[in-house]
Formats: sequence, C-alpha cells, structure tokens
Amino acid sequence: MNIGFIGLGRMGFSLARSLLRNQQPVTVYDINADVVRQLVAEGATQAADVASLCQGSDLVFSMLPGPRQVRQVALGENGIVQHLPPGAIYIDMSTIDVDTVDALADACAAAGIHFGDAPVGRLAMHADRGESLFMLGIDEQHLPAVEPVLYKMGTTIYHCGKAGSGTRTKIINNMMVLCYCQINSEALVLAKSLGLDLQKTFDVLTNTTASNGQLKEKWPKKVLAGDLTPGFDITLGYKDISLASSAGAATQTALPVCDTTKNIFRMALAAGKAGQDTSCLTDFWAEANGIDKLRL
Repeated sequence: MNIGFIGLGRMGFSLARSLLRNQQPVTVYDINADVVRQLVAEGATQAADVASLCQGSDLVFSMLPGPRQVRQVALGENGIVQHLPPGAIYIDMSTIDVDTVDALADACAAAGIHFGDAPVGRLAMHADRGESLFMLGIDEQHLPAVEPVLYKMGTTIYHCGKAGSGTRTKIINNMMVLCYCQINSEALVLAKSLGLDLQKTFDVLTNTTASNGQLKEKWPKKVLAGDLTPGFDITLGYKDISLASSAGAATQTALPVCDTTKNIFRMALAAGKAGQDTSCLTDFWAEANGIDKLRL
C-alpha cells in the first residue's frame, strides 16, 4: 500500500518515523519544513501539499493538534476528502470532538472513502519506541488492511467499534489521564507539606491501589526530574479535557471532577505554564502553596 502521513508534531513525527524504521515507505507532509527534512533524510518521500499526497496514496493518516486543524486539512479546499481517490482509506489519529469525527465520517462516505479514527494512547516516549496504543474505530472489513500498518507504529490495538468509536473512547481515556494529573499533584504537594520523604512516599503510592500509570511512569521522568519539556503539552491537555467537558454538557452528563480539572488547567495556563508538560501541575500547586518545587 502507498501510505501518506499528514501532521508531524511531537506524536506524529514519532509515528511516521516508526513506519520508516519498520521498512514501510511513507510520503509525508507538514507545514514545518524542518521536521519534513528530518524524515526525508531517514527515507520518507516529501509531498508538495495535501492534494498531491492524497492522489498517490491508498491509506492516509492525519495527526493534527485539534478539531479546527482537522476540519481544515480534511474537509477544506484542497483537503483530504477532495483529493483521496474513492476506495482509499483515511484514518485520523488526532484527538478531536465527536461532531468533527462524525462530520469526517459523513464526508468520506459521500466521497466513497473508507474512514476510521485511531487516536493514540500512552505517552510520547512510547511513540518514540514504537510502543503506542491505538483506539481504532472502523468497519471490521477494513481491519486486515489497517491493523498491520498500525502495528508498525505501536504494539496494541483496541478495535472500539465503528468509525467515531475511537475518538469517543479517547475522550474518556484522556479525561481520566488529565484528572490524574491533578490528583497526583495534590498528593505529592501534601506529602511535601507534611514533611514526608518524597522518594519513600512515591514508592508507597506507586505500589498500592493508589497507583496510576501517570504517577508511576511519567512523573519520575518529567516534573520530579525537573524536565518539563512537553511529552503532553498542558495546552493540548486543556484542549482534551475541554472536549470531555463539552461532551458531558452535550449529553447532559454531570462530570464535576472533569469540569473542575478543566478550570485548574486554565488556571495553570494563566500562570504561564503553556508549553510545559502536563505534569507541571505539581509545580503549579507547589508554587501556589509556597512550597519548594518537588524533585526526587
């Protein structure tokens, strides 16, 4: 299959690179010429624009920052739906809202394009190692074509149902992930304020039923190590938890912890945390409470 990949941000770059490392030829496009050049140096083919990439592809992936960019690239003038040949497959891997993924599915169906969504689970460091998890929503008949390619970018695929099911699952998944950011930060800041040894407290919390993957795997490598470079930028985190909050409002589902956490993310952004990893909430609450930053 001729594979196209659009969107080479922090996650998309690593996913496309994994395809190349697994001997999958891939044509790439991004508005950032520097990241395109890096992948071309590793064997990728550069497309001049979205239209030319689609015209030569049997399967196209997009990994973009949010709903606005996805609508522009997929549904806009000279977009994916306009130029991908009928019978081809389009998989969006972005984290977007329900209305947008359903609009993509409808537009692709009208154009004779087979559509699916495969948002990514796990962290950017897992994508770097080719260990991503995919929440795949697509008609089962297309699994034999799509799954082997996804396994060149990750290790785990959950088929969540028809197109749109992956996005719906990802919204719920990220709601939990981002609420953990707040819970982890409160717990560690309280431990510091009570005079506890941070390493000993961390060892307990990561080996009891209080443990979660964010705390156990991410915190020691990010905020507790003083590394706030974004594996998951808090700006994108705010976008994602806002998607969950909006989904709750649209379905009249009360989500009090989600809504509170969304407002906390907004507070952290207002305090200048944009561009930092979501684990920076621990620094945010240490600063708010007049406590030294927590470091192991």
